[in-house]
Amino acid sequence: MDLPVAVQLLLVYLLVFAINVAPAFMPATWAVLAFFHVVYQLPLLPLSLGGAVSATLGRVVLARLSATLRDHLLSPQQRENLMALGEFLEERRGLTLASVLLFAFGPIPSNQLFIAAGLTGTDLRLIVPPFLVGRLVSNTILIYLTGQATARLGELFGQAWRHPGALVVQIGGLLLLAALTVIDWTSVLQRWVGWRPPWKAAPGRAEDR
Repeated sequence: MDLPVAVQLLLVYLLVFAINVAPAFMPATWAVLAFFHVVYQLPLLPLSLGGAVSATLGRVVLARLSATLRDHLLSPQQRENLMALGEFLEERRGLTLASVLLFAFGPIPSNQLFIAAGLTGTDLRLIVPPFLVGRLVSNTILIYLTGQATARLGELFGQAWRHPGALVVQIGGLLLLAALTVIDWTSVLQRWVGWRPPWKAAPGRAEDR
């Protein structure tokens, strides 16, 4: 790239944002950042910090879009069940934090996490800060440890479609999200953990969230 470093970084941030708005079949953010670090010698810390912020903003948009689709495509009963799960997760903040850190530091694609957050109406303020910190740390380490990268950016996107393991993870995640919308979470949570959503004592609460 024959562009100023600041412009190159901005273009990378926009690409990372777009990748993280996509619901599936995108390359890992750290791999894209590592490509630009190795091939174009972009500085590590600005790349990692801006990449983490851009990725998080993209995931927030994905969660918002998922909530919009939920409101337009799912039945009132399905929405209430999903809201029950979201209310439960907000009350069990330790469980929610552990799940976010698993997605932030682990190899599991985080698109399912934010789609689920949007579907269940989980407060994104519980998810975004730990996810941002986790991605900043993990991306920095992974980019730093990457000694070589694929010669072409298109190969990274192609691997997301051609690699059997990546396909299994992505398709499996989408199937789990589909299952999420049909499970009667109100009954499941009441039966297994003895928890009831607060609006059961106040009808109409689910639709007001």
